[in-house]
Formats: sequence, structure tokens, C-alpha cells
Amino acid sequence: MASESLPAGTDLRHTRRNILLRGVDIDSCVGATISLDSGTGPVVFAVRRPARPCAWMDVTIGPGAQRALRGRGGVRCTPLSDGVLTLGPATFRVVAGADVAS
Repeated sequence: MASESLPAGTDLRHTRRNILLRGVDIDSCVGATISLDSGTGPVVFAVRRPARPCAWMDVTIGPGAQRALRGRGGVRCTPLSDGVLTLGPATFRVVAGADVAS
């Protein structure tokens, strides 16, 4: 999920998402293969489909959150490689998917 999509005062724990990216329009990467490297080597993911916000977000974030996050709720990915991601800066790269800029 992109941090720019989160309402003010919200953090990743409120969204039930695992990875928060800053400065990446991850929602436009559906169909692409991406890699994230937080310093221990790249971990490759296939970006399969949008992660649609559920009504639970209205409870954890506040009324209207589900509607506000439509189209910006992050993505569902399948890991294609083993690896370790750590908290902090990471390098994002589009590995495949010509219509997506990294």
C-alpha cells in the first residue's frame, strides 16, 4: 500500500496490509513483477490484483475510510523468491510490466 493513500493519523496497522511504500504508485502496478530490496537482497513479487478495502476500515480508521480508499487500497502479491525485508528504506524496482514506470 502507498503511504500517500493513508488518511492523516493512520498507520499501516489500521489497514491490515503488510508493506507500506512511500513514493510508489503501487496501485498502478497490477500485472507487473516488482522487487523490493531492504539491504539483504531483492525479494520478487508478482502483483496479482488490487486489495479492495473492506468495511473493517470504517471501524479502525473511521467512518468513510472504505469509500475513500477505493482504488487506493494497495495490492495483493504472490512472492516469487525467498528473502528478508526489514523495516526502513528499500529499493523498489519494476522487473517486468512495460506499461509501469518505476
